[in-house]
Amino acid sequence: MFEEPGNYEFGLKTGDLSEEEMIKIFKKANRKVAKWLNDSRMPRGLNMLKSTGPFGSSTPDAQPPEYDHIYRFSHVCSNLFIELYPNQEKNGRIKFSQDGIIWNLHIIFWGSFTPKLSEDDPIDEFGPKVLQELFQMLPCEKVFIRKTAIGEDWL
Repeated sequence: MFEEPGNYEFGLKTGDLSEEEMIKIFKKANRKVAKWLNDSRMPRGLNMLKSTGPFGSSTPDAQPPEYDHIYRFSHVCSNLFIELYPNQEKNGRIKFSQDGIIWNLHIIFWGSFTPKLSEDDPIDEFGPKVLQELFQMLPCEKVFIRKTAIGEDWL
């Protein structure tokens, strides 16, 4: 699914899966792929930032979202950026109306990003492999919402 660069948005129907367990799954998927890649350009630890806002708005005249927090995952050398945030804001506003969606997953995949050291350098496989592991490990339904090209408005 993540062969071509773009912005991807999914709703996660996590049910009783706790926030802490979900974060452990994100970290575990990253560690597994980093170990497989075994490349000093990719640290084994996932750069995770738990932001508490302000979050900005999708357009100049839109109300900014009101989340308790948003998780942002990335690597300095990676072709991947992930945001995980609740589907329902503190003020009760719902982003995606499909029943059962508790979390939203926004993925930015740039495709080729880090310079290859050789023709068979697997560095570009990092992002897709992390996402593949993550989607296999997350024990919940993933609802595809939309995909847009890099640079295209995804909001």
